[in-house]
Amino acid sequence: MRSRGFTLIELLVVIAIIGMLLAVLIPALQIAKEQAAGAVCLNNLGGLSKAYYLYQEENNGKIVWATTGRYVDDPSNGNYPWVESPHDGNPDPSARVYTGHNSTVEEKKNGIRTGLLYPYAETVDLYHCPGDKRYIQPVGSRGRGAYRSYGTPATMMGEWMGGRTIEGVSIKGIEKFNELKTPGDKFIFIEENYTHGPEVPASAPFDVGYNANSWVMWLYGFDSWWDPLAPWHNDRSTLGYADGHAEKWNWRDERTVKFSKDRMWNGTREASAKQPGNPDLEYCTRAFPRRD
Repeated sequence: MRSRGFTLIELLVVIAIIGMLLAVLIPALQIAKEQAAGAVCLNNLGGLSKAYYLYQEENNGKIVWATTGRYVDDPSNGNYPWVESPHDGNPDPSARVYTGHNSTVEEKKNGIRTGLLYPYAETVDLYHCPGDKRYIQPVGSRGRGAYRSYGTPATMMGEWMGGRTIEGVSIKGIEKFNELKTPGDKFIFIEENYTHGPEVPASAPFDVGYNANSWVMWLYGFDSWWDPLAPWHNDRSTLGYADGHAEKWNWRDERTVKFSKDRMWNGTREASAKQPGNPDLEYCTRAFPRRD
């Protein structure tokens, strides 16, 4: 006796049930994937923060510079970046060809390898968050988007070493590690979603090249962002601190996430950047390292 096959209605019911299950499972799997990427990112920034701490321990309290330019082994030049800008990998610093924003992923990794922090980290993977997919995007005639996911504050031997006055408050840069009175409360690494450098016109696409220079706050005052964050983990970010630990941060204000995703804000920069009463901005203001 032959067994009866499925009727069309039965097949449609099964397909409908499978569809409903997928509708429930796929978002859950996406969330789980982002959580896994967040765990890797937390480990990365913990490793970089420890490397940063080890560097200053072995160099009489001197810190690596929060710049991403060309390394020149000459004290009179004063350029000792934690990572270099992308280059061709020539072992002779004076002969390297720096490829800037129109660079391949390998050239970006070369810049990481010749930065002063790399001997204390020893793997380029620590510099990249798996949730950051910018490096897949084509850029220019031969390049790819940013690979390095993390930036360092402008006050850590970066763009603001000369100091800056905001709303009557003098902001001074850090030159020695012992100038950080509470290193466990000050972040030295942050996920950032900004890739324009000074040589790139504002009209250019955002995901170009690499996260040039340092991470800056307070474009229009203490109630304003400057460079955007990167909420790659369900609207969360990871920060690395000067004492060697890292933490996940849930951004509480929807304006923080919108600003980070919009970035240059299509001509409405000031209106989007100024966010009075934003608790995320208030926290970053307290945790931004500086020598007041």
